[in-house]
Amino acid sequence: MKRIEVLNKIIPRVPALLIALTACAGLLSSCATAPEKSSEDAAFKFSVLQYKEPVEVKGWVIDPAQSANPEGTALNITTMMQKGDVDAWLASWDNAERPTLTKQDRDALLEKWRPLKDGQVSMLGRVVAGADLVIELSVVNPEQKSTKLQLPLKHMNDQWWLTAMDPTSEFLNWQNSTNTIVAQMETTNLKTYLKKVQGGQ
Repeated sequence: MKRIEVLNKIIPRVPALLIALTACAGLLSSCATAPEKSSEDAAFKFSVLQYKEPVEVKGWVIDPAQSANPEGTALNITTMMQKGDVDAWLASWDNAERPTLTKQDRDALLEKWRPLKDGQVSMLGRVVAGADLVIELSVVNPEQKSTKLQLPLKHMNDQWWLTAMDPTSEFLNWQNSTNTIVAQMETTNLKTYLKKVQGGQ
């Protein structure tokens, strides 16, 4: 049986500077001091869109042009992590949020990414986090250890970028939230996109 590990919601805990607390306290399950909910807050819902079955992605080649697509951005970032390319990973952040890492921070990241090396990547779905998205993927390495990745992305200047998100956010812990609207997505559009991109690589 495959062992499953969630890779710290992709925002590693070691460098605290990588975690930016979301301003909307009403959306976070961890905010004990949040104000009493209004009727508008009570109606808060967000969408979780899951593919009918995981879509395997083989032989993805990092392509900056695919940063215009959230799934392409997520696959670029995942491949960077698999290769242990910290500099490329840092370049995937918007300038305003890009972390400054010490050597110890870099070493901690590489250790966290080690289970991803040579793994089979599959797309699982997306969480609609307001104007942002959380792309969900899984990586099964040669030892059959499965790691789930959650990549928070924001759209700016016609590209998708890594963004910091509170690890206690409902968007990253949607399985435990009562505010979700869960729906299935067909895989046709994603498979067509992957075929078109990879056919030109």
